[in-house]
Amino acid sequence: MNNTVFVVVLGLLLKPFLWWASTVLPRERWQILAAVPTRKAQADGCWHGTNMTFYGVLLATGGLGGVVTFFFLLATVGVPLKVTMALIATVLFGSTLAAKAFARLVERKRNTLTVAGAAITGLIAMPLVVILYNGLTPRFEAAPLALMPVMAALAVAYLFGEGIGRLACISFGCCYGRPVSELGPWGQRIFSRIATTFEGRTKKISYASGLDNVKVVPIQAITSYCSVSVGLVAMYCYLEGYFTGAFLVASLFAFGWRIVSERFRADFRGTATFTLYQQMAVAAMVFSLLLAVAANSPMETKADLGAGFAALWQPMPILFFQGVWLALFLYTGLSKVTGATLAFHVRQERL
Repeated sequence: MNNTVFVVVLGLLLKPFLWWASTVLPRERWQILAAVPTRKAQADGCWHGTNMTFYGVLLATGGLGGVVTFFFLLATVGVPLKVTMALIATVLFGSTLAAKAFARLVERKRNTLTVAGAAITGLIAMPLVVILYNGLTPRFEAAPLALMPVMAALAVAYLFGEGIGRLACISFGCCYGRPVSELGPWGQRIFSRIATTFEGRTKKISYASGLDNVKVVPIQAITSYCSVSVGLVAMYCYLEGYFTGAFLVASLFAFGWRIVSERFRADFRGTATFTLYQQMAVAAMVFSLLLAVAANSPMETKADLGAGFAALWQPMPILFFQGVWLALFLYTGLSKVTGATLAFHVRQERL
């Protein structure tokens, strides 16, 4: 299989799934996956429960998609498995914590996350981790890592993680768009045909803004579709050996789209007209350009798809991926903003 066929097939698998998910996830049915009884109420004998959400499933799946992409791309250029897993564990841990910290700083709420904070943290942290690793390689007689292939793999992986993980926002009804009725004539003409309508009083768009059953700009679906599309282009550049090009295509789109998409969102993101997230995105774009100049490397040989597939099909990576998904689901999928009341009874058997 050559690089073109691989990228085309991957796109044909992902695009229909994104379309289907963006169509059904706004429905009320697709927010709560299950409820687990945790404490019995004294008054009526019912149980209080903890909700497991599709938000957690989709966010964990998006995170896993990014991790697998990063792992696969580095394997195609010969980076050892243990080194890649160490890079993933280090940056993923810091980025996950930053996603909550930045959101609490901007939105002043405990139980919220922001992908922008995670992206900025990963962009800054990964070069430092690579430099630290290269400083230790003489002691272990290991080969140093080239920075740009690692950063390019990270940027491409982020777009795939963002594209799949953004579906979680559709399920929960967060990161929602502006009402179509508030747009100008051109905006209403464009978005009225593809607008999203969310159902359910427990979705964030309902209890935070009262916009349930209102046509809004489908900004989450647009972000998801565009992220995966650009991610496929950047992945092709990577596989062809254009690491700097792949990094710039992926990173500049990711942060540039953050600046643009904020203008179509209605959820609270601070009081500033030009939000902190947009300011962070501008800084990230400048940092990406400077990093590309400083770490620029000439085109190397094409990536080896066979090596990438062979690396994925081993017990250690498979167990590692399972652990990543489970950890992300437990961190994001046990709802802290919704609750459940459960009652149990014995069914009468009919003769």
